[in-house]
Amino acid sequence: MKLKRLPVLAPLCAVVLGASPGAWAQTAAPASSEVSTPPEATSAAPPSGSEPVSQAPQEDVLAASTPEEMAGTTEVVDSRPPPVIRPRIAVGNETFYVKPVLAIAGGVHVENLIQTLNRNRESRATTLALTRFGFEGRLGPYVSFRSEFERNIKAHGSGVWEGTASLSVRDQVIRLQRWNTTLEAGIVLDPASVDFISTHVADTLLADKYTRDPLLYSGFNRGQGAQAAYEWNGFRVGMGFTAANPLSTSSSYQVGGSFGGGSRFWERPLANYRNGQPDDDLHFQVLSPSLTYASDLVEFKAQAQVFDVNYQTSSRTDPLLRGNNLRGNVMLKLHTNVGIPLFITPFFNIARVQNDVVNSAPGFADQLLDTHYTATTVSAGMDINVLGRSGIGFQFARVSDRSPGFVVPTGETPASEPITRTLQTFLNVGGTYWFTDDVAIGARYARYQKKQDGLRDEIDASYFATLRLVL
Repeated sequence: MKLKRLPVLAPLCAVVLGASPGAWAQTAAPASSEVSTPPEATSAAPPSGSEPVSQAPQEDVLAASTPEEMAGTTEVVDSRPPPVIRPRIAVGNETFYVKPVLAIAGGVHVENLIQTLNRNRESRATTLALTRFGFEGRLGPYVSFRSEFERNIKAHGSGVWEGTASLSVRDQVIRLQRWNTTLEAGIVLDPASVDFISTHVADTLLADKYTRDPLLYSGFNRGQGAQAAYEWNGFRVGMGFTAANPLSTSSSYQVGGSFGGGSRFWERPLANYRNGQPDDDLHFQVLSPSLTYASDLVEFKAQAQVFDVNYQTSSRTDPLLRGNNLRGNVMLKLHTNVGIPLFITPFFNIARVQNDVVNSAPGFADQLLDTHYTATTVSAGMDINVLGRSGIGFQFARVSDRSPGFVVPTGETPASEPITRTLQTFLNVGGTYWFTDDVAIGARYARYQKKQDGLRDEIDASYFATLRLVL
């Protein structure tokens, strides 16, 4: 079954073509850039003997994210530092404070399995629950930090009934900022690695396969490492570095090929546990130079992720696997008025990865295949905000990969490296209504299709109705 074209595309495109950039309701820092307010712009100490100037109006502005700030992204992948002036919910003074980080999503998920490899699997309706919590803050004008964790009950509520269910570590970062330069270390999020997305399909905090998998295939990088950036007139030049076990960073998800009995690279450490810990025989390092630009009308990102894989650190004879991922993203930010003011953000993303593949056939140890693994991820979509951050949006993603295998020579038949082709498509259409600055209700339709050589197609659709809180 093929995905049908949306009947609403034609009127949406007509609206975009007729739109003209208008005056901004509020000038805001772009969400995809880590823009810091210069120390000189922070509030100065009041004169001796005078009363401190009230910061309430400024705090209200900083506490509520505007559509321009959140365009093409979402609060759950927001890499901006906390505001220079203390927000409303915080402990401390104006420049030394700690504030909570909290995101809760819950609701109903109806899953319709249209066609599966296991024909006996049944569709089901389940409730979902996800919580992310922690704290962030500032220690003066130059130092900020963030510590965040996640608790979820996994697919279909299959976590532990009593206890912690699945507890994972997310951002754990310390950040230094001065002279338009940013230095970060810990578990960091590289903003240049985040595709532009529809803000109205992030109702489950990007934790379901329909929204999460396209990001991971394209090279989304949250993980253990360090990064530096310099900003000037809307431009941001960045450099990130990670060197650790592949499970330490989400960017390892893009590496393709067969590792240890047909599993993918990131699955290999999970196949063998030692003393309750994943296998530590693999080493993955990635260097990520990037250039981004943000203005009132357009944002773009360009990044190269250059990586290598040592898949047997306990051996000196195994070859090094090398690869790279080239990424590009662009988004327009348009204001128009068709009787009601609209904020429209069409976007487009592309990423292409290739890497060496190890020969996993018996008797051919420590050899690389002549054919590379390649994959191309393309996604596009649009948001239409009607009432502030409320509105509707859609996005479509296509992941196409070519994974080589190996057939040993027999008699006069030479060895060969057949290609297995896989095509995955993801469609999301959603709407969001924000009751307050922090609480929203959402509804979404999602569809997934997978085509792979030699296998039956997999097709499923899902319906989500959610309530979420994001501080």
